[in-house]
Amino acid sequence: MADREAIIGAALGLGFARLTMPAVAERLGISHSTLYRYFASRDALAAAAADHAVHAIEWPEPEEDWRDFLTATAWAHWRLYAARPGLAQEITALRLTGPALVGRDNRTGVALLGYGFSPEDSVLVMDMLAELVTQAFLAVLPQGTDGSESDDGAAAAIEAVRRRRRELIDPWMHTFDSRLRGVLSVAVEGSPAAWFERKLDLFLDGVAARRG
Repeated sequence: MADREAIIGAALGLGFARLTMPAVAERLGISHSTLYRYFASRDALAAAAADHAVHAIEWPEPEEDWRDFLTATAWAHWRLYAARPGLAQEITALRLTGPALVGRDNRTGVALLGYGFSPEDSVLVMDMLAELVTQAFLAVLPQGTDGSESDDGAAAAIEAVRRRRRELIDPWMHTFDSRLRGVLSVAVEGSPAAWFERKLDLFLDGVAARRG
């Protein structure tokens, strides 16, 4: 008889993109109806799987400098999405939320209050930082990725980001001003992590200006 943890493990093994109740039941060799004793719906199971994935990531504690803390938090989000392909799409589609995700955002917001940010700016920064990382992973999922947390799976997810950007931009590259094409080529062909780092720096520069 499968228990709650086994079901969550099977869901993560399938990956969010392929997560359905019948697929989980087949993976575990149990009846479809058995799953509903533990989870009321596919989205409830996905939310529990997301919480498990969040807890598996090492998240930073507040440091002396707010910028160092936010940078470390952003890269923790990056590792989460790289390890769990499809999670960014689940969150963006507003299909799931859970106590681990909410708690993670709350701890970030509280840390920002401790750095002297106003409550309004703390929520704005917390929200925009999460969106910045989420947006980077809204790519077509690599075929064959099983959602398991491994270096190969993370590399495949990041390569999917690069491939999808190339598919979207390359056909239109000639329409951009010639002064922009070189930079766009770097963004499309280069390392997604390196380009994200530049975007993160720009975002944090804006946060610093807002803080005064």
